[in-house]
Amino acid sequence: MLTYTIQRLLWLIPTVLAMALVTFLVMHATPGSPLDPVAEGANPLSPEAQKNLAEAYGLDKPLWEQFAIFIGKSLRGDFGQSFVYKTRTVSEILVETFPISLFLGAMALAIAVAGGVTLGILAAVYQNRSWDYVCVSLATLGVSLPNFVLAVFLIVLFSFVIPLFPTGGWGSPRDWVLPAVTLALGPLGIIARFTRSSMVE
Repeated sequence: MLTYTIQRLLWLIPTVLAMALVTFLVMHATPGSPLDPVAEGANPLSPEAQKNLAEAYGLDKPLWEQFAIFIGKSLRGDFGQSFVYKTRTVSEILVETFPISLFLGAMALAIAVAGGVTLGILAAVYQNRSWDYVCVSLATLGVSLPNFVLAVFLIVLFSFVIPLFPTGGWGSPRDWVLPAVTLALGPLGIIARFTRSSMVE
């Protein structure tokens, strides 16, 4: 088990590097430049200013050198300056938002485990009966639908048709319900089906 864990951790390094390289190349293959939002805004920059900005961000260097610089800085925790929030670094934004993402993920995991195990047990206990069909259908629906479709559906249903929860925000526990449930439904369906199969066998 220890050997397997070490092997998986060692494979994590080339996997992350490959993902970073693919993402980097795809971003550079898309039309336009990363500087377009600031260069073509309400107050467009002069060609000289654009050149200086490209030099400041290292965008004038060859691709391999840009990627090497990015990896080197990333290993030091330096992800550069934000294009959107000009006075803040990407690292500062990540530090501020990561606890929220972690909390949201933990809530989604708790909902997925509790709901998935419950549905799976009900489906197994009432095998080939109404409850089984309902639970399996809900589990399949949760697995099949993408998160962005579920998110829109839940917002329309529970924010407009039945106005129970707000469409956004993070100020109160009511704001957490829809995003947590949206993230939980996919794993919930998988856990429910696995629980049912394990109990039936």
